[in-house]
Order: sequence, then structure tokens, then C-alpha cells
Amino acid sequence: MRAVRSDPEAAWPPPISPDETDEERDTRLEQEREAKRVSDAIDLALNAERESKKKSVHGAKILLLGQAESGKSTILKNMQLHFSPTAFHAEAELWRPVIHLNLVRSANFILNLLSPRSSGTTSPTSNLLLDDTVRRLIFSLAPLKSVETSLTKRISGSAGTIDNQYKSNSIDNPYAHYNPAKAPEIAVRSGAGWKGLLKFRRQSGAVSSPEDMQNRRIINACADDIVTLWRNPDVQEKLRQEEIYLKDQPGFFLEDVERITKEDYLPTPDDVLRARVSTIGPEEHRIPMESSLENGNGKDWIVYDVGGDRSQRAAWAQFFDTVTVIIFLAPVSAFNQALAEDETVNRLADSMKLWRMICTNKLLASVDLILLLNKIDILDAQLKAGVQFSKYVTSYRDKPNETEAVSKYLLDMFTALHKQHSPSKKRKMHPHLTCAIDTKATAVVITHIQELILIKTLSQTNIL
Repeated sequence: MRAVRSDPEAAWPPPISPDETDEERDTRLEQEREAKRVSDAIDLALNAERESKKKSVHGAKILLLGQAESGKSTILKNMQLHFSPTAFHAEAELWRPVIHLNLVRSANFILNLLSPRSSGTTSPTSNLLLDDTVRRLIFSLAPLKSVETSLTKRISGSAGTIDNQYKSNSIDNPYAHYNPAKAPEIAVRSGAGWKGLLKFRRQSGAVSSPEDMQNRRIINACADDIVTLWRNPDVQEKLRQEEIYLKDQPGFFLEDVERITKEDYLPTPDDVLRARVSTIGPEEHRIPMESSLENGNGKDWIVYDVGGDRSQRAAWAQFFDTVTVIIFLAPVSAFNQALAEDETVNRLADSMKLWRMICTNKLLASVDLILLLNKIDILDAQLKAGVQFSKYVTSYRDKPNETEAVSKYLLDMFTALHKQHSPSKKRKMHPHLTCAIDTKATAVVITHIQELILIKTLSQTNIL
């Protein structure tokens, strides 16, 4: 059970000041009315979603597993694009505030890193001598702080301040805790229905409120300065010194600023795949088959996207007894990274530990396992940049520091774990090397998954 916060500033509605003026009273009442409008809109969106689920008939149940930032949400969006392209494109506009928030967060992260108040485990930022250009950019881009707060409130329903959110580690906070090695990301609780809320606002004609338009105007006005900030040699040198690789992080749009800040911008499928919203807790998604050729029985797929953070893994087991297949994602590019929750644990080692746990579980003895060694494109870039795989995986020794050799080594390791720990010798493992943002290559993988599910369904009905 979630603890109730005792902080009086967190109470809603806030306590009425005995010295409240008429103007303050009007402001308070308007804030309360707006909060109720948002709450009612969320309730309506969730009720509509529940009614839709009641009417649909489900087919396969798919469980997406893997540590945080392994690419589960991107694979899910690929499935939605593959099987429900009309609905996917219709919802593209709903992702615009998320993409803008991803961009603004990255820019604010850099600004925060350059600030003398920046703190963390890394060396003081004051060591960097800021030239006049960078100082001007810090000043001119200051309005992005308020844009970030506004967009976060729009998506998550939280009105908390950005400074407090950077300092907090609570999962009740819609901001992930400040990590000096990466830009923070937006996080919403499972069942929050943020897309349903935005869809409701669009259908009710409230999708472009004055605040929304103001945010877009500010982002558009700041576009040139964001580009200048990102391309500044001193800024790039600072990021290298701190070993911060924003390009490799989900929700990276700093090289698309000119395009995505235009006032008539509409997200492309590729933009939606790259957009990042972290969900806290298990999330159920129903994927309707728009074409009868996609699914012979015309039933929806149910996909469970469960949190990969350590604190959320205990919730995985509740899905094991009803699942048709498990798709396990292991980000192979994470061989030189540590878990955000525990910097003493290597992410690749953690993925292998999770894989062994899945393979060993007797409840899953008859469940097909699909292994996606994901982010192969980032691995390739790392190795070509000179990062030595054997430095972090010592058992690799003196083998070639090349993508093909490294990926084969990793595939052999995961295959061996499945063979050694599987309770059933009959169960098959279906491995793939993937880049989840490559829609064409991922479509081939999804088609293979679809074929596996069809064969399993026919086998269970004694047709095969």
C-alpha cells in the first residue's frame, strides 16, 4: 500500500489562508475547478476504455519482459503499427506533447548540467569555462522549465514543480529521480490512461488549449537556441567528460529540432516509436486485428507490458499461468552500463539473471519463449567507436571486437542458459537480433511471432 504523504504542501485542495484576498480566492477556486475537470475527464476516458475492453474478444496473451529501457514499449508500438495501422496513425497526434516533452527534458537536462547548482556524483560543472554564447543560451532557454512543468501536468495530471521533482526519488513523483548520467523521463502510473485523456480532450474540442498553444509557441521560438546549445563544442565536451550519451537514450530528439518544433508538426510513425513514456506498474494493451488476414479468428491480442525496474519485478508472476508466449528483451548495448537502481550491477549481467529466472520457472514450462537481443544498432556503433566488449565481459577474452562475433557470443550464452535451466526439453526458444526502431526488420520478427501463436492455437484445438 502506498504511504500517505504528510507534507501539508502536497494536500489537495490546499488549506485556505486566513489572510486570503479576493484575487487569491478567485485563483484558488479556478484551480479547484480545473482539477475537477481533469479528474472527470480521466474518469470518463478510463470508463470508455473499460467498456471497450468488455466488448472485445481476446485471443493470444503476450507478456513483454525485460529490465527497464530494454525496448518493451517500442516493440509494443511496433505491434500496434503492424496490426492496427489505421488506429496507430489516428493516434499519432496524441504523441506530440510527449515528443515535445522528451525534447524539452533533454534540453533542460543539459542546462541543469551546466548550472553551477548542478549536483551529483560527477565532477563539478564549474570546471567548465562557459563562454558568452553558452551563458546567453542558459538565459534564453530558461522558459523551457515552465514548458516542461506544463507538459508534465498535461500528460500525467501532476502539477508538481520541476525543482522538487528533480530532488525526489519517490515513485509517486511523475519525474524519474535525477540521474547525472541521463536525462530524466516522464513516468505515469499504469491505468492512468494518458492517451485516453488526450483523446477525450481532442474529441471535446479542448486538445489545443491556450496553454498548449503557448507551449508550442515557446518551443518554436526556442528552436534555434536549442540547436545551438546541442551543437556547441563546449557542451559536447562536457557531455563527453561526464560520459553522458544522450543519443543512445530513449526519447532523443535533439537532432530533429527544426522539424518537430514547427507549429504544424505531426508525429511520424518513427517519431512515435522513439517517443518515451515510462509506465509504473503492469499495463494491459489490446491490439485489434484490422485485417481479417492478420488473425483468422478475428480476436484481439492482449499484451501485458510490465515494469522492468527491480521494484516492479515481483508483479511478473501473476501473469505466468495465463500467458500464451513471453517476449523477453535483453538490450545488448547495455554491456558497459550499470542499473539505475543499483550502480554495482551490470545491466547485461542483470538481463542474463532475469533470463535464467524465466527459463527456470516451472509455470512457464509449456510457454514459448521469444528472445530479442535488442538495440543491436547501438551495440554496433559502440564497438565501431572503439569500446572494448572484453573490458566489461572478461570471459570474451581476445575474440574480435566486432558486432557479428559479439552478438554470436551473446546468443550462445543466452541459448546455453535456456538449455541448462529449462524444466522442459521440448520447449523451444526463438531468438532474434533486433533494432526496435527499425520498423521493416521488426515487422519480420512480429510476423514470426504471429506464426508461432497461430501454430500454438491450432495445436491446442487439436487441428495440428
